[in-house]
Amino acid sequence: MMKIKTKLSVLLLVMITAFSCEDLDELTEFDITEDFTTTYNISVPEDSEGMPQSFSESATIDIAENEEIQDNLDLLQDVTLNSLSYEVANFSGAQDATLTEATLNFGSVSISISNINLQQSDIDNTIYEIADTSLLNAIADALENNIAINASVTGTVSATPVVFDIIINLDVTATVDVL
Repeated sequence: MMKIKTKLSVLLLVMITAFSCEDLDELTEFDITEDFTTTYNISVPEDSEGMPQSFSESATIDIAENEEIQDNLDLLQDVTLNSLSYEVANFSGAQDATLTEATLNFGSVSISISNINLQQSDIDNTIYEIADTSLLNAIADALENNIAINASVTGTVSATPVVFDIIINLDVTATVDVL
């Protein structure tokens, strides 16, 4: 009887210790959530032959621009991309100009964009959401491993001249573990 009580006591102590360690680990973690916005200013001059014209713009997305993340880089445990969206703004130029063959690139992750009527998208203030969780997770992994990644937008416009912005917003949560 005494051996059973001893074994149960030891088992209970081990279980309490294990659960307490997990609770303690959760207490030492905190999340930093921030929206990282990048604006690409696209200007495609008129083509004298009226042919579609291609463009490419790039920028760096650096989550260490957030001071709290910068201060805790060595303690960064996880990066989650909660959402990714883009929109067309400040359009001027040829009516019915359409963005075709467009791609958003984040490091090695490429996202194809459906055709967009630039003027109508700007007038409607349409916000396009990327819902594919595998793409969001791949971008989050890239940010977790590199902190800063190259982000680019490429595409073709059907009519010129056009000037417009593509605004990309990444809602990012960085998890820091102080222990």
